[in-house]
Amino acid sequence: MKKFALWAKLLIASDKDSNRMFDVVSVEKCSSYSYEEVKGALDKALDEIDALSFVKPGMKVGIKANLVSAMAPEKSATTHPMLMKRLCERLMELGASVVIGDSPGGLYTPMFLNNVYKTCGLEEMVKELDPSGEKVTLNQDYSISNGEFMEAVSIKTFIYTGWLDKVDAIINFSKLKTHAMMGMSCAVKNMFGTIPGATKPEYHMRFPEEKAFANIMVDLNEFFKPVLYVVDAIDGMEGNGPTAGEKRHIGAVLASKKPYGLDMVCAELIGMGYSDVGTLVAAGERNLGPKSVSEVEVVGSSLAEVKVPDFKRATIHQSITFEGKGIKGAIASIGIKLVYNTKPMVKASECVGCKKCYETCPAHAITMVAGGKNGLPQIDRSKCIKCFCCQEFCPKGAMKVHYNLLGKFANRINHV
Repeated sequence: MKKFALWAKLLIASDKDSNRMFDVVSVEKCSSYSYEEVKGALDKALDEIDALSFVKPGMKVGIKANLVSAMAPEKSATTHPMLMKRLCERLMELGASVVIGDSPGGLYTPMFLNNVYKTCGLEEMVKELDPSGEKVTLNQDYSISNGEFMEAVSIKTFIYTGWLDKVDAIINFSKLKTHAMMGMSCAVKNMFGTIPGATKPEYHMRFPEEKAFANIMVDLNEFFKPVLYVVDAIDGMEGNGPTAGEKRHIGAVLASKKPYGLDMVCAELIGMGYSDVGTLVAAGERNLGPKSVSEVEVVGSSLAEVKVPDFKRATIHQSITFEGKGIKGAIASIGIKLVYNTKPMVKASECVGCKKCYETCPAHAITMVAGGKNGLPQIDRSKCIKCFCCQEFCPKGAMKVHYNLLGKFANRINHV
């Protein structure tokens, strides 16, 4: 009888696991960044999941925005200031103070970050919302802290931006975009901004393989454990993301208390799946996230109302590991690598010779040669690790993801 009871318990537990549902994700349609529309959509998305129940009077909340580069809001590369404004208002109404911050690629210094804040529209937003600067501020703490996370898969020790130590809770406010290496940049990927900008290339160099790099993002989310994740998907970025792509209207605001189900829903909205997004695969293999959107409870608007199935991808990830079993699997794996053998390549007519790619390349594969006004970058293919740091941090979008002829043909078929 005891053996039967134990078998029954295991069977029930197994059945529960097979029907496991991950944290509820709220989705609300929002057609523009007008204040009234943003207010209505964001408030609904937050209230549907009781998202701000953690807030207590006197609490200091840190909002980790996506400020990947000094780019105007209409470029759709960064968290929009109108959504940020409404979230800050809600937190202030509950008696909390707010600090907004991030560490994009580049120097982690006041001069560099203040230019990013200004260009992204946050400086003006904060001045308008709280002229006294008592309740809402932009981070001006440029200290560095040492992190230790023994449960991590990729980074057990690391350095991170110290301002996060001085807040009582963290909200991750990301932007839905394509990403040349990870497939998609959203909630999970946004936590890479906790690593100081000039240090980011080091992690690309240490972990050039996609799976290992994706696990860094999961490690950071598990270390910091933000209490809330919000996604700006009103206008996203498709194509050569996360900075050099094109604006694409999606028309949604999303929220959840955990990032993995949220990212699965966002992937679904732009026509991607589990195997297309490195961070989803990494989370799924650690039993932290779903492997299908059917495992996620969605409230609010239906996904069909806001889904954009022809969203252009940065690069096609048929399998994040490119693994195959047997002879047929090996042949398929080789074929996938041949077809999707992408590489960064500069478009000389758009390059201004700023040397950002040269400065951020972790493999030191770029040199500046004669050409253009201030010189042009030249990539040593024997050293290039294809981390696409140069593409991600290029302020002009001049560094492109280049496909071979087979890749271009496959992409054309995929987007028909």
